[in-house]
Order: sequence, then structure tokens, then C-alpha cells
Amino acid sequence: MNVLLIRAGAMDPSVNKTAISLSRMGLNVKLLVWDRQNTIKNEKVCNYSISRFKLNAPYNKYIIILYLPFWWLYELYFLLREDYDIVHACDLDTLLPAILAKYIKKFRLCYTIYDFYALNFSDGQPTLMKKLIEIITAILEKKGIGVVDALFLVNECRYNDVKGAKIKSITYIYNTPYDYYNKINKSMPIKTHELNIFYAGLLLKTRGVEDIITSIDGIDGVKLILAGDCPEKELMKKIVLGSDKIEYIGVIPYDEVIRMTFNSDLLFRFSDPNINETKCASPNKLYEAMMCGRPIIVSDDSSMADIVRKDNCGIVVKYGDIAAIRNAIIRLKEDLSYRKFLGTNARIAYETKYSWDIMERRLCQTYMKLMNSNKD
Repeated sequence: MNVLLIRAGAMDPSVNKTAISLSRMGLNVKLLVWDRQNTIKNEKVCNYSISRFKLNAPYNKYIIILYLPFWWLYELYFLLREDYDIVHACDLDTLLPAILAKYIKKFRLCYTIYDFYALNFSDGQPTLMKKLIEIITAILEKKGIGVVDALFLVNECRYNDVKGAKIKSITYIYNTPYDYYNKINKSMPIKTHELNIFYAGLLLKTRGVEDIITSIDGIDGVKLILAGDCPEKELMKKIVLGSDKIEYIGVIPYDEVIRMTFNSDLLFRFSDPNINETKCASPNKLYEAMMCGRPIIVSDDSSMADIVRKDNCGIVVKYGDIAAIRNAIIRLKEDLSYRKFLGTNARIAYETKYSWDIMERRLCQTYMKLMNSNKD
């Protein structure tokens, strides 16, 4: 059977894992992506092929609305030109042309929501434009879900955002990494006088990067390693011109992110609770920490905090509470046995509840049901 995955952006680990898992089922998988920054070089990856829409466009900017019609026309043309048994759209900016093509060509349609569309604009401010986009996209999303044959969400918290839609089938696929633990075979480093804190991702104030920088000031034997893009100039100055405790290594490949996670002692991931959309976010940083057996500090009032508390794999602090963050860092630095205890719990939770093997089985079971069902 022929399967088409659609993503309106460059390749990311989540889509890549999905494509590989489906190809392992013996399906003929193709990935259609909007290569906005001309970053994809290979058109054949891990037994699936890639087709690119080559139109330069920005990320996380409202101006993207002007580019979307060109992408939608190309996606629709692509869908009508070729025959697929199952089409798998990812996020709202791929869904509408897929629905139209479904009515014409009668294929099965899957839909994954990684981020609700207003989340793609990173300014974090409650502007009139953003509120309008939220209302329109919420209506479109729920109406569109009523047409798809299988819905995938990244965690149970996200259900509240689609509640009320006519859902035929729902599967939860957590944003979790492959298991590299035995391959890299790294155990918790035995360090009694220093602590390496690592973060890779978008570097924003709303993700608490500035708070962690402030928190480590004056704590001896602590090093903060940051990786990723930093669009905020003032924050970038603090990172680059900060103390010798901070090392900025820029944007790095994903396999290097995993290697650095194994080599770290502690991770963090904060989300501003005043931004409602982030409360149900499913950051892969949490699951990467679990896979590597490393403790993590997360902010309260988030789905991350619920998991960390339930699995006892890190420390929860109030967002923006510098004293609480600082105390957590000092405790984990000085108490090696507690650090190991949290890391062990993290690894157990990954193996028993969150591993990609578990997610892959869920994905394949849903696809098997679609393949065995009759077409409308």
C-alpha cells in the first residue's frame, strides 16, 4: 500500500520516526515536505522517499499566511497527481488540501496534531491577530477532524483542545525518542563537585533560559551548555557575554543532541503558564531525559509537571521562581544519590510507558485497522 506523509516544514524527528515505522510495516512511504529554508539534501532516506516544495518562507511569523496558498495549491496538485491508499497530514497547514483530495480520490486520511496552529507564532503576546487566528483555526481544526479516519495526538492533555469534534479514532503517540541507551551505553557520570546542565531547542525567555542563567550565578562547579537557535537578541547577548559557566554551541544535529544529553547530569524545560497553549505542550526534552536516565527540572502548571510528579523523575518548580530553581540545582549537585534515584526512575518510566517501541506498536495497530477496513 502507498502512504503519503505531509509536513509543511523541514524534516523533524517525529515525522522521520513515523515514516521509518510505516516503511518497516512493508508500506511504500513517501514524505512531502515544504522545504522552507532549502535544508533537505537527500531525497531517499531510510527506505522512504522525500518530495520537496521549494519555496523559501519564514517560520514563526504571521507573514507565513501569505505563503500558505502557494503551498496548499502544490499539495493539492501533488495529491491529485498521484495515487495513495493512506494520506497522513501533520498539523493544520497540511489538512485542508488533504480533505479536499480525500473527497475526490477516496483515500484514508490520518491526521497528527503536533502543535495547534496559533502556537507556530512565537511572540507569545495576546494580540488581536493571534486571537483571531486561534478562533479561526480552532473551528477549522474541529471541522476537519470530523472528516479524518484516524486522529493522532501527542498526549492526553491535548484532548481538551479537540473535545467536541467528531472523532472516529484517536491514538496517543508521545513525542519520544528512539532508545539509544544500550547503543551509546552511558551511565550516570560519577561527579561529586560539578554538574553539567544541558538544553537543546529554541532559546526563548518564555522557556526559562534567562531564569536558568540567573539561577546558576554564584554556584560553584556548575556548567550550562545551550544549543539551538536564539531569535531574541537581548537573550542572545546574555548567553554569549555571560559568565564562564555558560557554553553556547549553536544549532547541532539531533544525534549530537542525544549524545550531549547522555553526557549531561541534568536537563531543564520550562513553559510560561500565562501562555495557555504551552500548558499541554509535549516537549521531547522530557522524554529524551527519560530515555537517557537523566533527571529534569520542569515548570509547574504543565503536562510535563504531571508526568514528572507521577514518575518521580525530576523536580517541579514554579515558573520564574529563581530561588526554587537555584535550590533544585544545588540539591541535585550535592546529592549524587538523589540524582541517580531520579535518573533511574526516569529510565524505568521510559522503558515501561514512553518508549518509541510502545509508540510504534500503537501507530502500526492503528494503520492495520485502516488497511483492513473497507474504503468509504
